[in-house]
Amino acid sequence: MGKPKVAILYIALERYICFWKEFYESCEEKLLNCEKQYYVWTSNESFEYSDAKNVTVLKAKRLGWPLDTVLRFEKFLQQEKELSKYDYIYVFNANMKFINDVDLSEIAPQAWHKSGIVAGLHPFFYRKCNPDEISYERRPESTAYIPYGKGEYYLCGAFNGGRSKDFLKMCKVLDKNIKTDLKNGIEACVDDESHLNAYLVDKSFLVVGRAYGFPEGHLKHLRPKERDLVKIISRHKENPKYGGIRWLRGQTDRKITNTKFTPFLIAMCKIIALFVPVKKLRHRIRKYFGSYS
Repeated sequence: MGKPKVAILYIALERYICFWKEFYESCEEKLLNCEKQYYVWTSNESFEYSDAKNVTVLKAKRLGWPLDTVLRFEKFLQQEKELSKYDYIYVFNANMKFINDVDLSEIAPQAWHKSGIVAGLHPFFYRKCNPDEISYERRPESTAYIPYGKGEYYLCGAFNGGRSKDFLKMCKVLDKNIKTDLKNGIEACVDDESHLNAYLVDKSFLVVGRAYGFPEGHLKHLRPKERDLVKIISRHKENPKYGGIRWLRGQTDRKITNTKFTPFLIAMCKIIALFVPVKKLRHRIRKYFGSYS
């Protein structure tokens, strides 16, 4: 009996292709005990490994934010016939990268995971939570609605997948729900991530922790033995190496600069942020200087 066949789904529109090379090389090396085929939706004509035998390039146009992310399930379903041939299907955000070995068995749902789906905890909500404190979509008019008192995890949209039949089933439901919301003029609070949480809130599924989507900027705070436990990282889009999130989304043609902050300046900025009257801005400043410099 041969190794399980796995389809890796990856969307890299326009400038997001800058993440692809490292993702492909790391996944090839560190996702073990399976045969991998990559399906890459992109608007780019040519890029590293685009002519590899295990890479299928699918043309996709940029639709703008948030349609580029919420309509991902429509893209996947256009390849339903081809994808149904695989044992497992996984989708990774463009900025993900493997840094330690991941055996397929770690992310493959078992028989007792009735939904057949695996999903990763959000790196900043990585424990069971009070359901009333989770950032679910709370508007009843949205198909992503989750009432107060329900749920225990907050799932990140950056990594999910499962048995091919079950994953495609989930894609059909989420695609229908998202399009219903769009037709009604509703955007879920965290786009497709909100819909993923709503789909799985009352289902049995394989939950993997933040080791499968660890923030790149937080690696520096780990001891060497802790770092060895991290399997996949989420690369920091505000790293000057990648141009910044506004540049990646095509909202500006100017990349962010490689500003160097001394430890003293970082500490001062975090202290000053405590006195910023706008709570949202205060949290953004502290998060930035706490995760990347």
